[in-house]
Amino acid sequence: MFFLFTLFNVCTLVLIGLTIAVIMARLRGLLESNWPLGYYALVIIYWQAFPGGLDPRWVFVGLVSATLLRFEFLGGVIVTLVRVLEFCFFGYIIWRALSLLLLWPW
Repeated sequence: MFFLFTLFNVCTLVLIGLTIAVIMARLRGLLESNWPLGYYALVIIYWQAFPGGLDPRWVFVGLVSATLLRFEFLGGVIVTLVRVLEFCFFGYIIWRALSLLLLWPW
């Protein structure tokens, strides 16, 4: 099996790398950082550039959770719930990107 360096494959690999970087930033506790919002802008660009690649519901869940975490509208247990939702979004992005790259049928 070989890897074709197409625009789609390279953008998908970059998306996986950026997702891992944002996961690391979130695990360090950087909730007030602005660059994860830039990551979400790139996710939206990827979603629009390659239709059918990502589920719009998951993209909106990730965007809303990042906005809530960045601007600190909530506190306590609710922040933990929003962080869990965001990590579910990250898991979805990595799973979906790998399935697109490796041509998994599901």
